[in-house]
Amino acid sequence: VSDDGFDIWLQRGYLGLSQKQQNIDFTTPHIDMDVSLAAELQQAMRSNTLAIYLQPIINLRNGAICGAEALLRWPTAGKYLDIEQLILLAERTGLINELSLWVIDQACLAAAQLNRQGYREHTISVNLSAKNLAIPKLVEKVENTILKHGITADQLKFELTEFALIKNHDEMVSFISELNKLGSKVVLDDFGTGYSSLNYLVNYSFSTIKVDKSFILDLVNNTTNQVVVKTAIDMAHNLDMNITIEGIEDQETEKMLIKMGADQGQGYYYSKAVPINEYLSFIASQFK
Repeated sequence: VSDDGFDIWLQRGYLGLSQKQQNIDFTTPHIDMDVSLAAELQQAMRSNTLAIYLQPIINLRNGAICGAEALLRWPTAGKYLDIEQLILLAERTGLINELSLWVIDQACLAAAQLNRQGYREHTISVNLSAKNLAIPKLVEKVENTILKHGITADQLKFELTEFALIKNHDEMVSFISELNKLGSKVVLDDFGTGYSSLNYLVNYSFSTIKVDKSFILDLVNNTTNQVVVKTAIDMAHNLDMNITIEGIEDQETEKMLIKMGADQGQGYYYSKAVPINEYLSFIASQFK
């Protein structure tokens, strides 16, 4: 599709798809806003005004930074669109695959920058959705992007939610197997929020499970959540997996998780997600 024809193509595709799935009055203004925002989003990708920010992941055994999660940010859109809405917009308008490939490219670029600073063991985690399986030869494209930036496959991790697994079980089994063969690790994200997580731990080759922050925010005072988190940690280790805990916001919670035997931690206690240049300064200060 040419740039000039993008708006027309997008409007036709979006309206056609939506009319089949929902009974909506398509004269409403929010449809025009979706089309306009999607055009802006595509332009932001191509001009790199869109950005990924990095939030550090900490090795709880020694306190060192071992990786980061790449989180999408659109600085110029903050006044009317948060990131969850942006992802939903991309899914509704068919831009999610282009957006995901852009994020993978930017994550590999960030890993290359870290390599040049000497942090070659540092990993970058990227979130994928079920819809990304529609990308033709996705693993091949991942490999080409890794080669383009001169990093190694084990520096790139992919986070998948249980919802993505439910939507495409057979395709996901094959996809995760291909990523493992390439050398990239796969993380089960938001563990504990679904209904069949135990089955997925058996059927998929995950290297890590990431416990959802909803179990962590009141961990110190919630004995039920303490039992759940401790059980998840022990189960992961018994299955020869690592476990990452997100949502850590204070030292008391961190100390409790270290005592429980958690492997990695992530949250505002360490740092919010920041631009790559700030992240490089942050990680340098930690290694002094």
